[in-house]
Amino acid sequence: MSATEAKTGRAGVSISAKLILTTSIVVAVAVAAATWFSQRTIDELTSTQIAARRTSGEKSITRESELVVQAVATAVALPLAQSTYPEIKPVLDAAMRDDHASGDDRLQWLVVTDSTGQIVAATQKAPNPVVLVDYEKLIATGAKNGDVVHARIGTGADWVYGAAIRLGDNAVGALRIGVSTAGLEAELAKSIAQSDERSKASQQRLLLIALLVLAIGVVFAALQGVGLARPIRALTVQANRIAAGDLHSRVPEDRRDELGVLARTFNVMTNEIVRLLHEQAQKVSLEKEMELARQVQQAMLPPTALDQHGYLKVVGYCMPASQCGGDWWMYQKLSGGRMLLVLGDATGHGIHSAMIAATARGAVEALAAVDERLLTPEQVLRAIDHAIRMVGEHNVLMTAFAAVFDSSSGALHYANAGQNFPYVVSMGNARVLERASIIAASGNPLGDRYSAVEIRRGSLQMRPGDLFVCFTDGVVERANPAGKLFGDRRLRNALTGQPLPDDIALVSLRDRVLQALEHHADGKQADDDITFVLCQYDPQTRSSTQTGFGRGAA
Repeated sequence: MSATEAKTGRAGVSISAKLILTTSIVVAVAVAAATWFSQRTIDELTSTQIAARRTSGEKSITRESELVVQAVATAVALPLAQSTYPEIKPVLDAAMRDDHASGDDRLQWLVVTDSTGQIVAATQKAPNPVVLVDYEKLIATGAKNGDVVHARIGTGADWVYGAAIRLGDNAVGALRIGVSTAGLEAELAKSIAQSDERSKASQQRLLLIALLVLAIGVVFAALQGVGLARPIRALTVQANRIAAGDLHSRVPEDRRDELGVLARTFNVMTNEIVRLLHEQAQKVSLEKEMELARQVQQAMLPPTALDQHGYLKVVGYCMPASQCGGDWWMYQKLSGGRMLLVLGDATGHGIHSAMIAATARGAVEALAAVDERLLTPEQVLRAIDHAIRMVGEHNVLMTAFAAVFDSSSGALHYANAGQNFPYVVSMGNARVLERASIIAASGNPLGDRYSAVEIRRGSLQMRPGDLFVCFTDGVVERANPAGKLFGDRRLRNALTGQPLPDDIALVSLRDRVLQALEHHADGKQADDDITFVLCQYDPQTRSSTQTGFGRGAA
């Protein structure tokens, strides 16, 4: 017994049995009366059944006739090919005798012609050549099944069947047979007469029974109606109270039938509503807290507007797949025209990943607060690894990339711990982005308490106008409804070929990448957080080199 059954109990005498009995009586009366008053409907039904039997019988005759045609054509093929025509007539006569012996008497005649159309053998009652020519016209437009063709002769019960007589792949003649469905029509006519007699007799009996059952049904229906009206009315009143919000009212449960079960179900439902309302209140409270967490996390993001530090321009985009995410990025302006850029991606997304991301960001800020000189790419990643390695009971991983740019010389020092390979997109003539080169440095993710961290380091020299692009896997793994990923190739296509004459163009390039992502997704929600950062080394422009932070997490 389930928990619900235990609460509601079992029904005693089934009220459904009473309802079924009453309904059956009323239906029986209606059927009897309808049968007496609808002779035409019965006749139409009988006609439909006879038509179905006729169709079925004709199909059966067609199948059997096709088999006869194929058998006879096979039997006479060799004699016909060898021109031993006297051997053909006995085969035709044997087919007629077999049909007569079966009692069907469907075969009327058989005719065999040679390849020139001349009759070489025929049974009695075979049509003369003139009539046979008319039959050939019917055969030409008849229904075909394999090598056998058949057609009705006029509107009567006679049919003509035909097939080519073949010996191997060569046609040596043709076979034509006449088939009659008169026996089927006679059988159907007899069935119609019997159906009419049974219908009339049944109508008389049903009329008498219908009158008697009608009287009994009216009495039972009246009694049942009175007996059910009172408890249903009481149950309705209680249901209206519950619908009005009175969740303290309960329905009496003293009946031992379906109404009693319904009353107990109402009480169980009321208890469930109280529980659900309580859970809904808790859910609303949790959603408010999640929204607050999202607002706090969004407030930690660097501004969406482009920022400059010396010859460096930086702008980014960060959006979680749910209310909170595990992606984060930050940049810090350092003395001497240098700038630190950090991008990380914690496992999964949601509040747990967001807390890991916040812990990692806090580790970078703590390191910066101790001594700016500690902010080397490798040391930053090791600080993140140390901060998240022992967080929680589970092994939480984070891929991360850190880079220190020199805004005056364009030198770039970087370290990678399992993050997607960044790009450096070179600037061509007319300040148009051309070729995207991959910075191949992998390493393993941070935070794995069971293995030592492995960080890949490197450096490169950026040329004037070069664009540095780093991103999380949520960008290249953005899928469309068909499951096809955005991929590196589409990302490079969105970046290259674009002019970068000024600051506005760099912001527009960020928006272009975002539009390409959304166009590829075609309305499908992102499965992972999306973060990408664009940083351009552009000696043409120069702004304040004051030390400051731009930080964020998704």
